[in-house]
This record gives sequence, structure tokens and C-alpha cells, in this order.
Amino acid sequence: MSSKQKPWLLAALLTSLLIGCAQQPGTVISQPEREYEVREEVVSEQPAYTAQQLLQQASRQQGSEQQELLVTAANAALAEANPRLALAIVQELNSLQEPWLQARLPAIELEARRQLQQYHLALQKIAQSNPAEMAGSARLAFSQSAARLFQQLQQPAKAAYWWLQWDEQAAWQQAEDDSWQQLWQQLIQLDSAELEQLRHNAGARSLAWLQLSNTVRQQLGKPEAMQRALQQWQRNYPQMPVLDELPASITELAKLTPFQPKRIAVLLPIHGQLRAHAQAIQNGILAAAANQPDMELFFIDSLQQPAVIQQELQALDIEFVIGPLQRAQVDAIRQHDDWPWPTLFLNQSGLPAEPDRQQYFFSLSLEDEASQLAALFQRRDYRRPVVIHAQNASSERLAQHFSREWRAYGHQAPELYGFAGRDELEPMIARLLELEASRQRVRQISQLIPGEVESEPHSRRDIDAVYLIADPTQTRLLKPFLDVSVSSTAPSLPVYASSRSHSIQADRTDHRDLAGLTFTEMPWMLTAQQSQQLRTEFDQLFPDQDESLQRLFAMGYDALQLITSLRQQQYLPALRHQGLTGELSLTADRTMRRQLDWARYSQTALQRIREP
Repeated sequence: MSSKQKPWLLAALLTSLLIGCAQQPGTVISQPEREYEVREEVVSEQPAYTAQQLLQQASRQQGSEQQELLVTAANAALAEANPRLALAIVQELNSLQEPWLQARLPAIELEARRQLQQYHLALQKIAQSNPAEMAGSARLAFSQSAARLFQQLQQPAKAAYWWLQWDEQAAWQQAEDDSWQQLWQQLIQLDSAELEQLRHNAGARSLAWLQLSNTVRQQLGKPEAMQRALQQWQRNYPQMPVLDELPASITELAKLTPFQPKRIAVLLPIHGQLRAHAQAIQNGILAAAANQPDMELFFIDSLQQPAVIQQELQALDIEFVIGPLQRAQVDAIRQHDDWPWPTLFLNQSGLPAEPDRQQYFFSLSLEDEASQLAALFQRRDYRRPVVIHAQNASSERLAQHFSREWRAYGHQAPELYGFAGRDELEPMIARLLELEASRQRVRQISQLIPGEVESEPHSRRDIDAVYLIADPTQTRLLKPFLDVSVSSTAPSLPVYASSRSHSIQADRTDHRDLAGLTFTEMPWMLTAQQSQQLRTEFDQLFPDQDESLQRLFAMGYDALQLITSLRQQQYLPALRHQGLTGELSLTADRTMRRQLDWARYSQTALQRIREP
């Protein structure tokens, strides 16, 4: 179809779309190469133009010349951060069946959808497209856009796959932007199973990158061995970038040495209202130090002024600090520029992270569990989860955190339902499941049709899952209400909760009210196999200890165990520490993130399970 047959195309683009974009700054770019066949490209000698100028030129051309100018204008619009104009051009050109057009348009559409955060449509475009059928430059752009999309969706394994595809195609080009750094940042987040999966059908350069990742992991913390291994990697893969051209973080890893302190100070509120909490953490630290006779621990009251604490640390010749526990004290210490000790704080901070300081943050953050649930729902391909939460500050904070995490995956915000007391549960669940609307329909039909009419209301069927944020007592009330409210003709509704809903004491009673409930919990509270002996000893020493203090014992234990791996985890996020409080990894802002275990109630018992 020629441009003469569609005169309204350019008219529309040159009026409403062009006028609508006229106030946006135009980035001058080089006009890209012309393709005479699907994969044959030549570089144009024409001067640089903006998207608006290219549209004006296209209005004076016909046929393939006009179409090529429109493709060039769409690419220019992307460079100018004007994805709506690029998408409008693509949508008009998509009706043309020219092979060379169909070889270039998918990459433009994918990037436009990514910039517009139309993630669902972008994922559809990836699933529907075959990069092998694309022109060379378009295939490169498509791979890069797909990689950046999956980075935005926090799916590093898929992002790494597409960066590797990009690198295979860009094999003999210098990395003109941060693409190699982006590739490496995705690889270092993957576990061994994910790396192995990337080996399937991988090209030569992809295998070299994967081997580099394995090499770094094997030699991390051993600078001399690391340097020898990197040099051997270079000899084995001479086609790869030389070591000086690799991302700077690899060079930093080669020089890394772990923390190995012998004199450690622990800052805790030993004499304050949180004395019991401090004692539980202290017991955990002492238990972790039991097999390290050459380590010296010094417990210091954190309620003193930071300047006084500093003097004590200097006098004791301290090499590493654990604590303090309270956020205000964490922030007070962080405001001291002359705090020279590497420190693992036992709380989060209200101050922004500083990149050049050896300060790490470890807390039993419930937000980690909300993030874990959002990631699970994404993997399970849920679309419409519902959040039910108690109306208190902490539960509402978790509900909002889950909502933000869910939207970050490209979904609409989940429905949130709060309740303040027991008397609100039944009407709230009826509203959630739209039972009253169903009852109203039954009443209307009964008035129209003589005789007996089915009277059971039908609950809505578009809900994928329910996330409960409530304490154990509230959960035992909520779960049965949900079970009996879902109509018998509807599929069962999966219900999930966090460790807030779990209580060891409550587990000693009947489980039937909680049957089917799946929740996250730290391994210590589920007596994981690796901690059975320690758990037995703990229960003998502290048979009636409060559950919140049991969790703090596990936190103290993990805090000491983490010290020797902090530097490695800082530069290699894929490294995990299997702790009592969960599988621990370090984020970019040096905050410890927990991945908890899964458990599910049956009619008669609580069972630890693999990821549901």
C-alpha cells in the first residue's frame, strides 16, 4: 500500500501528534541506515534531523522513501523520549506488509511500550516476535530493550538472557554505553541454577561471560588467586574484552578481602526498657561465637552518647561493630563523619545510604515478606490479588508496601480491605466477594420467576489470591470466614500470610481453622534441619521464652555469622547466607534482604514446604 492510498496517515501525524509534541525539546540524531533488503543495510550520508523534521520530509515523499523516513522519525522520537509519537508511527506502518518494515518495527514498538511502562503489552510483543527475522540493527535494539524491560520488572535471569543476546550480536563493537556493566549487574544477581539455565543453547561469548561469573564466585575474597584466574580466563577467551575494558566492579572484586575481625564491639540497650530484647540478641551472638575461641566480644551500652561510645571503642582497639538496635541511635552514629569502624547496624536507617562507607543494615523487616509474596504472585501469574489487613499502622504500612511492589511488576494496584474489629469481618468479606450483589440478583430473579430459585449467592471469580496481614488471633477468625464465604461452585481461593500470622503457641491448638493457609516464616521458627541441634539446646535453656525474643536470638546469631561474608555479598548480590532468620542477601544500598521459608497448615499439622 503506497502513501497515496493513505493520505490521512501523514495528515494525522503532522497535525495532532506533531503539534502535541512541538513543545518537547528535539534531540538531534544521525539518520539511520537504509535497508534495501531485510538484512542489508547501508549508512546514509544525510545530515542529522529531529523527529519533527523527518516527518516534514516524509510528507514530501512517496512509497518506500516515505516509509523509511517514517521509520527513522520513529527512532528519533524514541531518542527524544517521545514514545507516544514513535508508537503512533509504528501503529500506522504496521498495516503495510513490506518485509523490511516488519523486520524493523517490533524493536521500535517494544522500546516505546517500555518507555511508556506498558509492561503487559511489551511482554506480549517479546512473546510474539522472532529476533532472527529482524534486521541487524533492529535485532540489537530489540535485545537491549527487552533486557532493560526485565531489569525494570526485577527479573534478572531474563534480563541477563537478553543482555547476552545483545552481546552476541554486538560482538565486534566497543560497548559505547553501560551495556556491559548492565549485563554484569544482572549476572551477579543469579544463583548457580539460573546461571546453568543460561548455558542452554548459549553462544561462544555468552559461555565466556558465564564462565567469568563462575570464576569470580570461586575466587572471591582471595585476591592473588582471583588475579591468576582472571588472566587465565582472558587466555581461554581471547575474543572477549580485555580485562581493562571489563566493568569496573570486576576489578574491585579482584582486590576484595573479607572482614576477619578478632575484636568486635556489640552496641545494645543493656540497661534500658529494651533490656530483654538486648539480652536475646546478646545470647544469639554468644551462641554464634561458641566455636570461635580467638574472637573477643565487648558488649557496650548503646544508650550513651556517640562520642562516649567512640572513646570506648578506641580504647578497646575494636575492629568491627555490631549495633545499635534503635533507629534513632543508628542515625546518630551515621551522622558522625569520623566513625571509622565497619558496622553492621541492627536496624534500618532514616538517612540515605552513603556509597563509600562500610556500613551495613540488618533488621527483621516485615517488608521483606511482603516483597516475597509479591514476587511469588508474579511467578504464579496472578493478576488480581486482594489484600486484607488489620487497621493499624504496621499492617497498613505492609499493605501499602505490597501494593507498591505489585505495581512495580506492571500490574494495577491490588484491592485493599481493612478491618478494625471482629464485628467488621463478615460485612467486609461480603463486600470483597460481592456477595450482596449476588443476593440482590437472586431476589430479583425470585420476583420474576415463580417457584423455587437457587438461593446460594455466588462469590466473584476474578480474584486470584488473598494476602492476609493480621496477627495470629485475627487470622484464625478471618480464614474460616473466607472459606465459608466462597461459593461452592467457585474454585478454591488461595490464602497467604506472613510470619505475623504464625505463632508456635497457637500451633498447639486445633489447625482446622487455618487449613490451607500458606505463609512465610524464618527457618528458626520452623526448626529447619540445619538448626535442629541448636534449637534443642535453646529450648532446654529458654523453655518459655516469648516468641518475639526467640526471633531476636536468631537475629543476633546471624549478625555475627554475617561479618565474614559482608564484603563479598556487597559486590556479588547472588551470594546468599543461609541464616536462622532466612536466606540473606545484600541489596545495592547495603541493606540485608531476607528470603524466608514457606509453610502451610493442613487439617492436622503445620508442614514446611517448597515454594508454593
